[in-house]
Amino acid sequence: MGSQGPKSTKPKKTPNQATQPISRSSSSLSSHLAMVELKQRILNSLSKLSDRDTHQIAIEELEQIIQSLSNDAVPMLLNSLFDASSSDPKPAVKKESLRLLGVLSASHPDSTATHLVKIVAHVAKRLRDNDPGVRDACRDTVGSLSGIYIKGEGENGVVSLFVKPLFEAMGENNKGVQVGAAMCLGRVVECAKSTPISAFQKLCPRLCKYLNSPNFMAKSALLSVVASLSQAGAIAPQSLEPLLQSIHECLAGADWATRKAAADTLTALALHSSDLIKDGAAATLSVLEASRFDKVPSEDHLSHLHFL
Repeated sequence: MGSQGPKSTKPKKTPNQATQPISRSSSSLSSHLAMVELKQRILNSLSKLSDRDTHQIAIEELEQIIQSLSNDAVPMLLNSLFDASSSDPKPAVKKESLRLLGVLSASHPDSTATHLVKIVAHVAKRLRDNDPGVRDACRDTVGSLSGIYIKGEGENGVVSLFVKPLFEAMGENNKGVQVGAAMCLGRVVECAKSTPISAFQKLCPRLCKYLNSPNFMAKSALLSVVASLSQAGAIAPQSLEPLLQSIHECLAGADWATRKAAADTLTALALHSSDLIKDGAAATLSVLEASRFDKVPSEDHLSHLHFL
């Protein structure tokens, strides 16, 4: 009888082990194809925004996509909205793409939070657009983002994330950009869910710097930010005197809209920061009285200050 050779001890693969790599590969391919299909749906819907007949349909489609979007697909949609709001020639597409950035952030706040620096910087760059409607959309989007992410004290880092690109935009030698950045900053203050007083108080010295600059062309819009800060209780006592001095100079300036905004801002300070401005009320009244025949200080402006 012939001797038998030793039997192989090599373990045999079980059916499950043999199919695992195939399953993983199949799953990965399916995920990739799903992303490709989603990307195409997004691009198709964005392209419909430029046509008046399909504009509303496109909005509904994109909002549905946002509601059903998985977290790992958020960066893809963000990049698509960035591209549409910067490169599409139609203002309607740009405005809606900017608005949808706010809708996406509201629906997926945790997933978009990691991209917030990029989102705010992108919106600030869009202020360079020549269409005032696009700049208005930037303002509204920044307001939406502020309401989502600024939630009270301890938010210094988040506030800085918003105001840094906006102050940079104010430094550009373009009145439209400066006005847009000031409007955006006002919305940051107005729309914050809970006011981070200490972070907002730090804005006052920067505001004075721009109000005193001869190269800054959007003083009326920036004065509205001072009024909003006053309403939020975010004027620091040490900032009041330089702010009042800047406002008085604006009230004596050549531009009527700036003079009107300065009078409105003094009224806001009298209403919301009266405990701070009592010592300077006499000087403020004399400045307003001197402008009485300019049609700037209405009786309401003066009466609020007479009560101090």
